[in-house]
Amino acid sequence: MKQTLFFILLVSIAEASLSQPADFIVLRKRNNRTLKTYYPGAFISATTYNGFSINGFIKAIRNDSVIILQQQRQLVGTEFGTAVDTVSYTMGVDYHEIKAFHYTSQYTWGRKRGFAEVTIPKLMKLGGIGFLVLELVNTAYRKESISKDNKLVPLGIAAGVAATGFAITYFQNKADKAGGKYKVVYVKNSK
Repeated sequence: MKQTLFFILLVSIAEASLSQPADFIVLRKRNNRTLKTYYPGAFISATTYNGFSINGFIKAIRNDSVIILQQQRQLVGTEFGTAVDTVSYTMGVDYHEIKAFHYTSQYTWGRKRGFAEVTIPKLMKLGGIGFLVLELVNTAYRKESISKDNKLVPLGIAAGVAATGFAITYFQNKADKAGGKYKVVYVKNSK
């Protein structure tokens, strides 16, 4: 029994010492603190500069390219109705082409989680601009003055709500961009 365990230990050590290390990508803050490390086998969620969403497992990282296995589940028509089918495809992306890495726990499969991060800024923009347009159209239709009946206060509040929605969206998008909050470092691990 001891010889078998010793043999398994030796084989494991030999495999670990002879295996070729893989390249990896590190996201670092400006003060060189590591935020996230991406290596083969890790899940990556990101967005490219042309708007393509990347959600998948990294198969390999080499020569500045990240090879990703993406899977998509969808309903497919069959003779008996519909069935869920999974489509898998492998693609390579240069890591310089990635605009935003979704590395925090806020993100699940490339989308931000929660009502506050997604819906509230959209509602603020839509509500503020909608109120402004509706009030201005009604005022013009009734041929009233904008300053009559203290209309400037609600118009100012609506403009402030819309501006706050735009500011929240701007700062959320700015924080996720490479070069803004963090820098991307490619580490080549070759012998």
